[in-house]
Amino acid sequence: MNQPTKGMIEAEIANAVSRFQREQQGRGPSDVKVHLVGDALLVRCTGILTPTEAHLVATEEGRRLIRSARQELRMISRNEIEAIIANIVGCKVLRSYGDVNVEAAELVEVYILEENVEKRFLDASNLPARKR
Repeated sequence: MNQPTKGMIEAEIANAVSRFQREQQGRGPSDVKVHLVGDALLVRCTGILTPTEAHLVATEEGRRLIRSARQELRMISRNEIEAIIANIVGCKVLRSYGDVNVEAAELVEVYILEENVEKRFLDASNLPARKR
């Protein structure tokens, strides 16, 4: 069996995040972009609002409510999504951060990994590693 490529890992994470959000929110994002950079994983989800949340965005109180609910849900489910990502990348997630922009219907999460996973792909292709 061939070693998965960086793009394959990023696509698998995007699918897992979309599936996880569908299970948690009842609706998945319209688009998920994943970028593996060294020991960090950046996940950007757009089109994240449920139909009810889309109505709440019209008022400041509604936007505060959505932000608060999303932050609380992230704290509750953080360990579960970190475990899913760790399983895909093959190393522990040390910590993660997330923020939601309700006006843009966008969620950004950053996962800090135990090792430089991107280096595996650079080493495997015999390309010189990027200078940091």
